[in-house]
Amino acid sequence: MTAPLYQGYNSPEPKPKHAHSGLWFDRFFNRYQINGNDWAIDQQDAKRDWITTVTGLVGQANKLQAHTDRQINLVRHLQGSSQRYITDWHFVTGMGNSHPVENGFSWHPTLGVPYLAGSAVKGLVRAWVERNEDALQPDEKNARLKRWFGTQDKKDVAEQAGGFLFFDAIPDEPPSLLCDIMTPHMGKWYSEGDKGNINNSAAIPADWHEPVPVPFLAVKKTRLVFSIAPRQPAMAEELNTVFAVLKEALEWLGAGAKTAAGYGYFSLDDNFSQEQAVAVQQQLEKERMASLSPEQQDIEVLRQLLQKKQAGKAKEQMGGELYNNLKELVTKTDNWPTETKMELLEVAKTLVEFINAKNNSKAKDLLKRLQ
Repeated sequence: MTAPLYQGYNSPEPKPKHAHSGLWFDRFFNRYQINGNDWAIDQQDAKRDWITTVTGLVGQANKLQAHTDRQINLVRHLQGSSQRYITDWHFVTGMGNSHPVENGFSWHPTLGVPYLAGSAVKGLVRAWVERNEDALQPDEKNARLKRWFGTQDKKDVAEQAGGFLFFDAIPDEPPSLLCDIMTPHMGKWYSEGDKGNINNSAAIPADWHEPVPVPFLAVKKTRLVFSIAPRQPAMAEELNTVFAVLKEALEWLGAGAKTAAGYGYFSLDDNFSQEQAVAVQQQLEKERMASLSPEQQDIEVLRQLLQKKQAGKAKEQMGGELYNNLKELVTKTDNWPTETKMELLEVAKTLVEFINAKNNSKAKDLLKRLQ
């Protein structure tokens, strides 16, 4: 249990609007009852009240999206891939962490949101392989364990690194937290049952014990982005198999705590691949534009505007947006390299034809300046 803060250094009330929820929840608990040198938390209400200080949406959407984009781009350059999964119901992570409310929580250290550490994702995938659900022969299963994770048995000393990099699974939008309740009613059996005192009616499992409400922090239905990359290019051919195993593990084993009670089961979000295809294309286009010279970028902007007008079958004449943009660009070409001028000339010819100005003297003069 965490000790109280020094007097005069207790947390402010209420929690600051943009405070890191994880730092607040873990470090600034101030619901102790202090009597002289003694301190305690005697009431469940105190624990529930503290949990409710971080319920609702947590994290900042722009930072989560930026983090997701960076991680996806990194994984893509490592020849890896990313998938998004949506929880079927509630999700709990880090309940075993020490905390005054009895049940802890796993917070991302910089984003202030619940997450699954990459080590937990790796352990989940390994657990499914060890169950041998895809009917591998023993030798094949052991070879896969050694190849993917570095050892056949978790107790073995690793002679090699595993073949894949497992990244933290992070929400790509602010998740919503809630205060949930569990009601164990055989507490002394768990704490004192191993002492063998069968005459103590309070320490044996029975249905006459009173339930004890215990509040804990949980995540409402949310979505997490999982990313995996091969450590070596040769392992990339097995990446789809790794994701297939991850899908089975999330659907049937679940992640986090209380999976026996229905928490932590995930389903694949099919929309994510479509979103990422668009995002990847946009990123590639951004990289392509960055590789061009300033003059080529100006030409590309004009070309894209022309293509947009052509696709929309919009009619445009001399003096319109297209012609004026071309005219302004031509005035900057005096010191351009010849090959760059030729690039603009090809676009200009198509543009002049599109606006039906091939026979216009001003348009002809404009093209001559690029020749």
